[in-house]
Amino acid sequence: MDNTLIVFASNHGTVEKCVRELFRRIDGKVDICNLNRRDFLPDLSGYEAVIVGGSIHSGKIQQEISSFCNDNLELLATKRLGLFINCIYSGERAQQQLDDAFPEILNHKAVVRDYFGGEIDKLKLSFWERVVTSRMIEKGDLVVAISKEKIERFANVMSSVNEPKD
Repeated sequence: MDNTLIVFASNHGTVEKCVRELFRRIDGKVDICNLNRRDFLPDLSGYEAVIVGGSIHSGKIQQEISSFCNDNLELLATKRLGLFINCIYSGERAQQQLDDAFPEILNHKAVVRDYFGGEIDKLKLSFWERVVTSRMIEKGDLVVAISKEKIERFANVMSSVNEPKD
């Protein structure tokens, strides 16, 4: 792999932390685009591979990621594509959030998709986010940790894939 773009949105820094880890592990030239800090996007046609990632809040991925995917659907479907989310669920619930986060065609075309776990820094949360998160923690079905193993596997797949998935 020669040329990869990682496009992401990070509300509280967890996604950005995962992106930095992917950046270190992916072979070839890698550029990073934080949609929360960009007024324009790099030209996607100049990249062989694109990774798109974001976090789940109230069951949905950030609007910036959703809009980016919908606005670039046809071009993204022609790339070696990796999709990831950060969420604090695991198992079937996390898989469902991953499935729902991206358009079906991108889920189908992606050479790798995964959820990397999540973190909770209450100092970075709004009042309502703290209320919701506290209730979720009480239910006890959360995974509050980032999986470096999943990030490494994801990077290895992206680095080893030679052709887009048809």
